[in-house]
Amino acid sequence: MTLLDLHEGDSAVIQSINMDHLPKQMLTELLELGFFPGAEIRLKTKSKYLGKLICSLGGTTIGLRMKDGEAILLKTK
Repeated sequence: MTLLDLHEGDSAVIQSINMDHLPKQMLTELLELGFFPGAEIRLKTKSKYLGKLICSLGGTTIGLRMKDGEAILLKTK
């Protein structure tokens, strides 16, 4: 399951990040923002038209490209 599989308002726990789908710089940025295994994430908005995901992680709202959301593997709580 990836971040793209969540419905708006759903929460899950980050299991891992698929490093093969992200440039090294993006992986570093995600880790600095708190995208690490065990962190809880909630999808606030999914806009297929704009190709964006808005999620909440550790009290911070973060916008991601859908392409990057595919690399974030989740497990349900």
